[in-house]
Amino acid sequence: MLRRLRHDLALLQPAARSYLFGSALMGGAQVISFTFLARYLNLLGHSKSQIGAVQALDAWGKMLIALPAAFVLSRRSAREVFVGSSLLGGAALCLLPVLGRIGGLPLIGAAAFVVGLSTAIYTIGIAPFLYRHTSAVERATAFGLAEAVGTAASVLGAGCAGLLIAALSKPLASEARATAVVLQLAGVLVLCASFAFRRIVDPVTLGGGTERAWPLVLEHRKVLAKFALPQLLVATGAGFCIPFLATYFQERFGLAPTGWGGVFALGQVLMTLGFMVTPALVARFGCVRSMVGIELMSLPFFITLAFTTSLPLACFAFLMRGALMNTTQPIHKNLMMQATPAGARVVQTGVNAAIWGFGWIVGPLAAGWALDATGNDYRVLMCTTVALYALAAGLTWIFLRPVEDNLSATPE
Repeated sequence: MLRRLRHDLALLQPAARSYLFGSALMGGAQVISFTFLARYLNLLGHSKSQIGAVQALDAWGKMLIALPAAFVLSRRSAREVFVGSSLLGGAALCLLPVLGRIGGLPLIGAAAFVVGLSTAIYTIGIAPFLYRHTSAVERATAFGLAEAVGTAASVLGAGCAGLLIAALSKPLASEARATAVVLQLAGVLVLCASFAFRRIVDPVTLGGGTERAWPLVLEHRKVLAKFALPQLLVATGAGFCIPFLATYFQERFGLAPTGWGGVFALGQVLMTLGFMVTPALVARFGCVRSMVGIELMSLPFFITLAFTTSLPLACFAFLMRGALMNTTQPIHKNLMMQATPAGARVVQTGVNAAIWGFGWIVGPLAAGWALDATGNDYRVLMCTTVALYALAAGLTWIFLRPVEDNLSATPE
């Protein structure tokens, strides 16, 4: 595996390799916030509806900035985008617990909003940047590797975060205080990523030097819509379930933070392996068949999470679910960039980020309400996600199979 990783890194252009160093720090930090923020709010005594509202504010930041940022960022370099977003997000995450002590949940929500906004800015730049710095031969490898590097770093982040919370809980006399310190350390990691991104040398703007983004978007609006609709269902299903997995394991099984951090870290290992095999899947089955097959294979594991009372079985289902569903992301980005003309790629990623943000606004809010209304019945969350993912798989096949066939018939 290490030999394969060195080989894949050697294929990439220097600017792409510089990006990967920063993305590793971002991956390690983002997983801490993603994994422990809901648990932190739960420890502070907030209701599930309130936790869902904070998670939704993060998504509001993503959705509101995504499309405006896409048009602005198309005239900026990748270095400017990555450095600026990491400075903004790192500062917000460092201040989140402090703001919570000053103003309570509203200021925590404000910090979460800024974190989501910065994440959207960062995410918008990734796919067009990587597409431009790879050839057709190495592109599937590059997209998979980019996901794998951040995910592999998140293994260390999730595992260390759980251990650190356990170690600090006693001296700080509170698991909530210990979790707050770890969230702030995650913010420091995001700030450190800005130094890695400063090494990127890439004078071309993310729009590829063209100013014709809006006319191209209008011309290719049907293609944008075909990618957007399935992603809306996937995003809503993910937002309905994933933000509450930490409380699911905490409340159904009494899993300690060290146990949850370890389970999440192991899940990141499996996700990393999944990302590394995406080039082989795409070469063998194509992008659409790979995505649809993976999405359908994940559904039984959601059903297992819904009804099992066995902690080992729940952990296994959680691990397999994460490994499968996240493997579709680099495949989706690769196909999306292939199908979109150069001048509209940043806008396409902005649309995708806005769709994802909208899904994560609706999902956590509805899920928090559902948990409060049903006495924390997590079966409602899992089964709803199954229905949304199944519908998304069907739309992916209907909408994107013709897109891929057209690309195959037209050499790059």
